[in-house]
Amino acid sequence: MASTGVTSLRAPFYWSHIEQQRGHLSFAAVDPLVEATARAHIDLLPIVLRTPSWAAANPPLVNSPPADPATYAAFLTALIKRYGPDGSFWSSHPDVPKQPIRAWQIWNEPNHDRYWSDQPFAAGYVRLARAARAAIKKADPGALVVAAGFADRSWESIAQLYRAGAKGVFDVIAIHPYTYEVKNVLRLVRYARRSLKQAGDGSRPLWLTEVTWSSGRRPGHTPFPFETTLTDQAKRLSEALPLLIGQRKALGVDRIYWENWISGDSNHANPFDFSGLRVLRADGSVRSKPAYFAFKKVALAQR
Repeated sequence: MASTGVTSLRAPFYWSHIEQQRGHLSFAAVDPLVEATARAHIDLLPIVLRTPSWAAANPPLVNSPPADPATYAAFLTALIKRYGPDGSFWSSHPDVPKQPIRAWQIWNEPNHDRYWSDQPFAAGYVRLARAARAAIKKADPGALVVAAGFADRSWESIAQLYRAGAKGVFDVIAIHPYTYEVKNVLRLVRYARRSLKQAGDGSRPLWLTEVTWSSGRRPGHTPFPFETTLTDQAKRLSEALPLLIGQRKALGVDRIYWENWISGDSNHANPFDFSGLRVLRADGSVRSKPAYFAFKKVALAQR
C-alpha cells in the first residue's frame, strides 16, 4: 500500500468481536493491523461499529444500536487507552514505530437499516455520537470525531443529523458518494456541502470515506448502479480522483478513501466484492487490476 501511494487506511474495529463479554476485551483481531500500518507509516482510521449482544437494544439483531450509549463510549475509551498517544500497545511494542490513532469514525451508514436497525436513525445516532465525543475528547483531546459515512441521498441524511442536534458533535462529516457517472460524484459532494451550509456548519471538513466503482458487470446480470467493467472501473477512477483532488479546497474535502484495496471478485451477490484494486485468488495469490495501476499513478502524483 505504501509503495502505491496510500497514506491512510480505513478499517472496521468490530466492537462485537473485541468485547464479546462485558469488560473482557481481546485485541487479537486488530493488533496486527495497527502494527502493520504503523510499520508502513500509514495512518489508520477505525470505523467503530457493531454492538455485542450484551450491549444491544435488540440482542438478536446484528445491526442493533446499543441500548445505552455509555457502553459504546466506554469501549472507545478502552480503544484510546490501547492505541492513542499514551496507549498500552505502544509501550508493550517498543520495536513498532509509534503512530497513535488520532481519528475515530463513529459507526457506518446508520441511515441504512443494514447497519442501524432503528429507523429513522438521526436522534438515536446523535445520542450515541454525543456520548462518543465526550469519551474521545476526555481520553485524547486532540483526536478527531468523524461522523459515520452516509451513502445514497447523503445530503438529506446530513440535514436529518443536524435537525437532531449534531452541530458541535463532529469534527468531520463523511459521505459515500456512490453513483455511476463520474460528474455526479462531484455533484453529491456539492449537495453535502450545501446541506452543511444550510445547517450553519458550512466550514466543517468533509471526508469521502468510501468512493468506488465495482468491476462486476457481466452479461446476463442486471448491474448495480455503480457496477461496471474492469477496464471502465480504472477509467472512472482515473477521471474521478483527479477531479476531486482538483476541487478539494473549494469543496472542503480533506480525505478520499477508495473502497476497497482487495476483494475476492467471486461473490456475485455483493457488488463490493468486485470493488477492490487487487484480487485475492482462491489459491492465496494476488493479482492487480487495471484500477490498481490507475490508482497508483494518481496517488503517487500527490507526493
